[in-house]
Amino acid sequence: MGNFFRKLKTFLMADTKEEEEGKYQFPKTLEEFGYYFNKDGQMRDMKTYEPFNFVVDEDNHKYNQKRYEALGNIITEFVYKLLEDKHNLQKVTIPVDAEPDEPTSFFYMSEDALNKDKLLILIHGNGVVRAGQWARRLIINDCLDSGTQLPFIDWGIKEGYGVIVANTNYNKANDDNNGEEIRCSESPEDHMECVWKNFVQESKANAIGIVAHSYGGVVALDLAINHIDEFSKRVFAVALTDSVHSFSHQNGDERVIEFYRQHGRNWASCLDELDTPLKSQSDFCPTVAAGTEKHEYTSYSSMHSIFKFLSEKYKEMTEPAEEKKENSEKMASSEKFSEEEAMSQEVTASQIDVEMNSQNPEESLKDEL
Repeated sequence: MGNFFRKLKTFLMADTKEEEEGKYQFPKTLEEFGYYFNKDGQMRDMKTYEPFNFVVDEDNHKYNQKRYEALGNIITEFVYKLLEDKHNLQKVTIPVDAEPDEPTSFFYMSEDALNKDKLLILIHGNGVVRAGQWARRLIINDCLDSGTQLPFIDWGIKEGYGVIVANTNYNKANDDNNGEEIRCSESPEDHMECVWKNFVQESKANAIGIVAHSYGGVVALDLAINHIDEFSKRVFAVALTDSVHSFSHQNGDERVIEFYRQHGRNWASCLDELDTPLKSQSDFCPTVAAGTEKHEYTSYSSMHSIFKFLSEKYKEMTEPAEEKKENSEKMASSEKFSEEEAMSQEVTASQIDVEMNSQNPEESLKDEL
């Protein structure tokens, strides 16, 4: 009986949605909406060159919201196209063993990513965002660089990483909220687990960096808890931006906590200067200021600090043991030499004082007085 009512609810919700979509008819392309992206990646009106205007009907907020959502769906497809055509990422279907008539999800991966020595995994937050996006609102109202993951992808490829772009919110057939659940992608956590087990685990990479925003931090922590042995061996850094993870609610044990202490950093929304250390009573992950109070802007505002963090952590992990030993020995030798030199200088100074005193004891006495 319970199953019957669930199906009835789904049917009624779908029927209501069809009525609403029938009531409002919106354009299907960005051009039909009358917008384009200029050379600076800003969305502008094709006629007036003005930014996006949310209010087109002052007396109908519902219409304005529906119009915004329709434009947002077009933005999603627009970013997918950028990933594929401009950045040459490959669209990868999951589950890997899907039947011909089974609904599927997908994510993106750079060319030959699984054969690279190092991987960079990007995980967006929850809600309407999809692969390649940090914040839809920023894409529409600010620019592509601040709202998408494109700068992170470009940096990763330039630095020699294989890049994986998760699509953790694509959980229903045809990306429809009323669609059938997709096996192995029923939730953001399930989606990332599928990508990890079927692709990351099989990759050549022995050095993996993760960047995650907001709920993406929950997904990353869930992954660490499930694969802490692998994380300890292969993941050199987890960079978070305004993450909402929770070690207590997600049952992260001491090994996971220690891993995050050593390899994690969270750039939190805060007006303090970028990278200012912040104290947290409940989070074991080192936290610093993102230099902005806007949640959705934290990934972009801390971007260069994240790149620096990843580079430093990668160097820490991959520096050969012998080189580390040599550097340590050189440092110890240098410190020993400095101490001996200081002692030698002290002895020499004492000898000079003795010689001077013995030569002219009266003058020495005058100096003391």
